[in-house]
Amino acid sequence: MPEFTLSIETPEGTTTDEDVMARFDEAMRASEDVRGSTAILDHGAGTISSTFQVEAPTLEVAQMIAIRVFADALRSAGLSGDSLWPDRRP
Repeated sequence: MPEFTLSIETPEGTTTDEDVMARFDEAMRASEDVRGSTAILDHGAGTISSTFQVEAPTLEVAQMIAIRVFADALRSAGLSGDSLWPDRRP
């Protein structure tokens, strides 16, 4: 099965809290759906980003898995996905 490398970043102003970052990183590393997770906390921008590998039959499926795992890790860290990505419909 193909392996895809994906990167995801939260919006600016999400957090600069090291404890939140540690919980997020732990949750990403604990996921059985991704491998090789690296997480970075950008204090200046207040973002958390992560790059990791996902095995999936297509890029679209890999992206869906990545978004789910990333959002779950944010929730585990105490951040709400709903507040991070507000409804942007016109």
